[in-house]
Amino acid sequence: MRDLVFLLSADLDIQQAYEYYENYQEGRGDIFMRHLDTAFTHLRMFPLIAPIFHAGYRRLLVPRYPYGIFYFIESSRVIVVAVKHFQQDLEALRRQLS
Repeated sequence: MRDLVFLLSADLDIQQAYEYYENYQEGRGDIFMRHLDTAFTHLRMFPLIAPIFHAGYRRLLVPRYPYGIFYFIESSRVIVVAVKHFQQDLEALRRQLS
């Protein structure tokens, strides 16, 4: 099982998503976090589970939510770069990852 390393940008994305869902309905942010945690567990166990999104970066979909986890794999670690909503500009994210 590989270690997960979160860049500051990914931490901020997660915090924003949590706050959005929590503001929408109390407790919804916690539900989102449980689904995200499940996705992170799968990612640690099976880092090649997601298809390549762009330039070696992969995108794992978060179950039941319109979010993707964007990451790349190093020898013994998985580096999480972003957690983005699908309505965000994915072309801008591709440029950022280049």
